[in-house]
Amino acid sequence: MLANLDNEVHFKKVFTDVDVFRAFVKDVLGIDMNITKVETEKVLPSKSSAIKFRMDLFAEDTESRTVVEIQKVDYDYTYDRFTHYFTGNLVDIQRTSKTYAYAKDIYIIVVVTSAYRMTDKNGVLIKDDVLITDINPRTLNGEIRDMHNHKLVILNSTHTNLNTPPAILDWLDLIKESMKNPENPQINTSKPAIVRAALLGQTDNIDPEEVADAKIEEMRKETLARVEIEAKKDVQAAQDEAKKDVQAAQDEAKKDVQAAQDEARKDVQAAQDEAKKQVQSAQNDAEKKVQVAQDKVKESIVNLLKMGKLPIEDIANVFGVTSGYVKQIEIEMR
Repeated sequence: MLANLDNEVHFKKVFTDVDVFRAFVKDVLGIDMNITKVETEKVLPSKSSAIKFRMDLFAEDTESRTVVEIQKVDYDYTYDRFTHYFTGNLVDIQRTSKTYAYAKDIYIIVVVTSAYRMTDKNGVLIKDDVLITDINPRTLNGEIRDMHNHKLVILNSTHTNLNTPPAILDWLDLIKESMKNPENPQINTSKPAIVRAALLGQTDNIDPEEVADAKIEEMRKETLARVEIEAKKDVQAAQDEAKKDVQAAQDEAKKDVQAAQDEARKDVQAAQDEAKKQVQSAQNDAEKKVQVAQDKVKESIVNLLKMGKLPIEDIANVFGVTSGYVKQIEIEMR
């Protein structure tokens, strides 16, 4: 049965093999390395950074002045962390040089065994199988000026697709199958390096000390997973509580708005009622004044009729009324 290569102990056991390491580097980077050993847990003393660098796997080809480092990652999937490894190494090499020239070519391969959590600057989740970062300049037309070989290559075994380069896909399939189908892994057995890696990763070839270390590594991952789950629960609880507070505030604001609207309606109604009263009062006053004026006109007409000096038509003309109106008053006087 194939050991789980997502476990750091098993991963290092397989990829510290010189032949496996060289083949993997050849398929990913396209370069040949002349090495006799692969170091693990190598710490690079950095005077250019306050953060200490610890490399999972490290190999240096002194003839071609090439350094290749491999990091296997199952958590903390932040691009900033990966670029820190990369740029920190470059700065250290420049620091020891007489000029700003790079004395070696630096390559870093990061193998991620779970879906990315990192996003681009717009917050979009990354779902690429292969990401390559270099320091070569580009023209305004997008043409690359090939000045350095340094590269940071990030591989993700979860996001493989039909466009994943076959040479790289073979290795990512090996890792993925070791995690999901260890008893009957579907891997490229026509590639000698893959077969050798699978043989090295057989559980029968793991000694007791490695088994113990692997169990500790699994316990570490489980602990991190539990902590992450609890953290997510806490975040969710905080978000739920915040939503409740927001909803309560919105409901209270709605009530305040409704109360203000009701009060405004009352004020409007009261103003309308008062206006109606004032209009009615004005109308009543006007009607009274009209009646008083009419009564005075009638009284004057009565007086003229009593005097009998003016005919009805002249009286009507004097007061601007009809002759019929004057005649009606005359009849009422009889």
